[in-house]
Amino acid sequence: MATKPARAHSVVSVPPVSKQNARVRLYLLGLALDMWTMLGSFVLANLLVLGAWLGEPNKPHGLVLFAMIAPVYALLAINGGAYGIRMLSNARGSAAHALLAFGQAVLVTLLLIFLAKISEQISRLTFLVGCVLSVGGLVACRLFVRAQARRMLGEVPRMEVFIHDGAETVDLPRHMSVVDARAIGLDPAQHDATMAERLAQAVGSAEHVVVSCASDKVGEWSMALKSLSARGEIIVPEMARYAPARGGTFQHLPTLVVAGGPLDFRDRVVKRMFDIVVSAGAILILSPVLIATAFAVRLSSPGPILFRQQRIGLDARPFSIFKFRSMRVENSDHRADRLTEKDDPRVTRVGAFIRRTSLDELPQLFNVLRGDMSIVGPRPHAPGAKAADALYWEVDPRYWARHCIKPGITGLAQVRGHRGNTVEHEDLILRLQSDLEYVTGWSVWRDLRILAATIGVLVHHNAY
Repeated sequence: MATKPARAHSVVSVPPVSKQNARVRLYLLGLALDMWTMLGSFVLANLLVLGAWLGEPNKPHGLVLFAMIAPVYALLAINGGAYGIRMLSNARGSAAHALLAFGQAVLVTLLLIFLAKISEQISRLTFLVGCVLSVGGLVACRLFVRAQARRMLGEVPRMEVFIHDGAETVDLPRHMSVVDARAIGLDPAQHDATMAERLAQAVGSAEHVVVSCASDKVGEWSMALKSLSARGEIIVPEMARYAPARGGTFQHLPTLVVAGGPLDFRDRVVKRMFDIVVSAGAILILSPVLIATAFAVRLSSPGPILFRQQRIGLDARPFSIFKFRSMRVENSDHRADRLTEKDDPRVTRVGAFIRRTSLDELPQLFNVLRGDMSIVGPRPHAPGAKAADALYWEVDPRYWARHCIKPGITGLAQVRGHRGNTVEHEDLILRLQSDLEYVTGWSVWRDLRILAATIGVLVHHNAY
């Protein structure tokens, strides 16, 4: 007989709050402390070896050495994971990565000194003392940041959620939030937009979601978890007898990892920075076009300049997308129930032009700045959008897997020519295949290539 998890704390009704913002502040604190520690170490080396804080006249050895080592160290440390979640939970492991990066930076600096033939101008003892002091300082910084992380985040630096769906009792760690699927009506067998939104609301901003369910529901939960940007696991006790070489574990029970989250924390930060820089730059450069288009829309027919419509976004959460209004107000299709046709009488003359040239999509740059969208990603769809006579998720159950990443203004499907109306099921499947390929193979270089290729498809014969 299925039972609920026996534990000291109760099932939560409020979605857990993300710890990501606090982690970012701690990462930045760690980087700043590392820089100040190395600077102080080499200035102190000046004092100990040369008898002056700034070294000998016209030869500030410590400062020069710091200026050579610091940027190389920062690049290597960030790329090597010295500022990842390990920094907040495992000071020893983080220190090992930091010292490895520092050692590599020292070797690069020595190579530069050798190639530049300036070794005679550098105090070798100052270099050695500065490096030794820096090593001790980097370790001390990790211990300090780890202590701050415990104070701000507790023992576990990321938010985790356990979803109980009628399976056997599991002994849970005390930090873990619990969701009773049956109590809130969370049924993974219902593969629709309402259920996807309900799941997203239940897990909140969790980065790790574990599900305990009956064996006949594993497939359904596997599909449901793929819509999340979090790592998703399902407890499968039957796997214990096979002692699988790969998979996961939770509380010493084998799990099936069905969703890994396409982007790790560092990738999400890089992608968000890319989005902010590109969208802000584009708004500034295209401001005359935005203003001219706004005036044209306003003069074309009575009504608001912007058209807002509910779309499905990250984690299948709904958001309001911005577009320049291209239809008459009385004919606007806020639910996307009817596909736009060629020479559609609902579309104004200005609307036809801005749709054909993709100018109607420009206000989505503000969606990007708000964090609803990315510059590049799968295009966001309306909940009521259909391919032929079927809702998108009824055509292909893989549809929800595209929502584990933010939707984009442009995407791989669009630059391949898969845009316009989804008249047949095949129209959606072609786009979905490109979207899933993008989700599983993201890189910032790919975003740049897609952005460059978008210029060639701004005007498209299927856009009307």
